[in-house]
Amino acid sequence: MRRTGVLIVAVVALVVAGALVGHLIGKARGGTTQVTLLVGSEKLGFFADPAVRAAFDRHGFAYRADASGSRDMVNRLDGYDLAFPGSLAAAQELAARRAPAGDPVTVFSSPLAVATFTPIVDVLQTAGLASRDGTGVWRLDLARLVERHRTGLLWKQIPGNAAYPAERKVLVSTTHPQDSNSAAMYAALLDSVTKGDVAEVAQLFADQGAVDTTSGEPFEKYLLQGSNFAPLVLIYEAQFVDHATRTAPTGGQTLIYPTPTVMCAHTAVPFTEAGAKVAKLLQTDPGLQRLAAEHGFRALDPAVSRPVLDRVRPGDARLPELIVGAVPAPDQTTLHTLLTKVEEKLA
Repeated sequence: MRRTGVLIVAVVALVVAGALVGHLIGKARGGTTQVTLLVGSEKLGFFADPAVRAAFDRHGFAYRADASGSRDMVNRLDGYDLAFPGSLAAAQELAARRAPAGDPVTVFSSPLAVATFTPIVDVLQTAGLASRDGTGVWRLDLARLVERHRTGLLWKQIPGNAAYPAERKVLVSTTHPQDSNSAAMYAALLDSVTKGDVAEVAQLFADQGAVDTTSGEPFEKYLLQGSNFAPLVLIYEAQFVDHATRTAPTGGQTLIYPTPTVMCAHTAVPFTEAGAKVAKLLQTDPGLQRLAAEHGFRALDPAVSRPVLDRVRPGDARLPELIVGAVPAPDQTTLHTLLTKVEEKLA
């Protein structure tokens, strides 16, 4: 009888313990806040990183990240805790469309750059369109490129061009400026070098033919198809660095910087209290800033990004420690006006 009583007590104890464990597990699960993020496609690699998910988990967050062109986000904001486009201007437009739960938060940055190939850079140098500065960084003279575009310069017309003797105009391939921040910023650069000639800016987009809507798409085609896709592809520097730190550049893959260029401040716009906490976390957590640098973005503290940039050696080029020749990024009103005019010309 006593043995039976002991067994009953033991069973009850196990049941109580099991219930307690189940309660604690349930509480832990309930303590994790699930957030939905709408992010530029160039940031998908960052958010797919298990280390980033683990960092969020340590702070009590789990997330789903959906990709969108930064300019197209304005049509997709419902249901998201946070949107994370590629510039402050894009962030300001989103905040004007849906009431934010706090001020936009700049998390990290990346300059516009052009993904290309070493033989193509040599051809550009022959044409007087590219040069290497004293630090080993290759520069693409954007004003000179626009000038040669006016004359209808074709790749095959450049003397000694055996690398890409195509019957195509010499221009940079981009995304669509109404959908993607990288192309919108490029439109602003073209507007600067053409002194406000919107018709010419529009023609530089029209001559590309059909284009993609997110910055991730043309970069993937650059990696997979090489110059068969396009010899010059507008990207964020971060995209090239992120890829190069994981896979050594092949086939002469390299990077050249348009002069002038623009530093794009990737800025988070929170729409809920949870989104505001996530935005602050992305900005202030040292581990997440370090992981952003590992994925090619320039952290708020330049010292965090420097070791990553130093590891990347695309061909005979190097990446700049400081971005020189950058123009101020346009504000939301100025950019919206420009893009509206460009779109009217493209219609």
